[in-house]
Amino acid sequence: MNSSACNHVLYADDHGPYAELHLTLECSRTGIAISHDINEDHCAAALDGWLHANPERILLKLLVTTRRVHHGSFGPVVDVLASHQPEIRHLGLGALTFPDFGRGDYIPQDLSRDGSSWRLSVPLERVLAAVPTLHELVVQCNDIDIVHDILGTKPPPPFPEMTRLRRLVLRDEALNPAVVSALGTSSFPQLESLELWLGHFEYSWGGSARDLAPLLNNRGFGKLRELALVSDLKDTLVDVLAESALIARLESLRLPFGVLDASGALRLRDRWSAFSNLRRLDVTGNGIPAAAARALREAAPGVVDLGDQRIRVNDEPRFAPPLVELFQQH
Repeated sequence: MNSSACNHVLYADDHGPYAELHLTLECSRTGIAISHDINEDHCAAALDGWLHANPERILLKLLVTTRRVHHGSFGPVVDVLASHQPEIRHLGLGALTFPDFGRGDYIPQDLSRDGSSWRLSVPLERVLAAVPTLHELVVQCNDIDIVHDILGTKPPPPFPEMTRLRRLVLRDEALNPAVVSALGTSSFPQLESLELWLGHFEYSWGGSARDLAPLLNNRGFGKLRELALVSDLKDTLVDVLAESALIARLESLRLPFGVLDASGALRLRDRWSAFSNLRRLDVTGNGIPAAAARALREAAPGVVDLGDQRIRVNDEPRFAPPLVELFQQH
């Protein structure tokens, strides 16, 4: 592909029946690899041009990312995908690294603007409707958008059924409970791995672990074997998981970089009979002190992965997960 004609292309391998494509929301300029200027409409036009030129190719991987300025909307890109309905196996949308939404080296003309107020938005249900052939979807942003009743008078509708999706990763700074609710009524019959960064779910939305109950008891995820939850939820999360229908089918449960402390660890130990089918329980990066960590490890030697705990003297664990890259797996 001639990148000079399309300045949002970072990488294109479009030889043969299969292809890989990486676009960026930022604009390139002469002598500069990537500028700080977001132009989502121009990026969407670049994708539209590529899809017109390659109508028969299967996209093994499509990435549309941003790296320096974490703001913008993926709506125009999704509109293009909806119009072409390409076959895509692996799709990644959002920030290249997450949850790094700082201003970085960008200096806006209006210095009063706070970088933390910028929004990077992905319309999730429209993405799923546009690319029903996906095997893997990874989203990293701070506004996973969904059409729902903002007054809360009726629940959001389920997402479109994804009959081929095997891995779903939604990483948000504070995931809207409406997204969790929609997942609780959706059907992804081939889904094997689900990773949800609920983020500041309790702090930002007033969400609770009980909001996860429909999802954790959803029969539409019959093949789900790996679950990861990264959140500011505390002990009640253990109870909701222990009482769910899903826990008996899971092989791997990850609760990393959260705020579980001694109380949460001991509750896991006391309710271990519900978790006994697990081959791996990962609680790396929480705030579990040594004595409680030993007690939990003794409940299931070889299963519990404690990793490094973030212990703060005379302070509760603080929710501050480390940066991850798009498509990074643990």
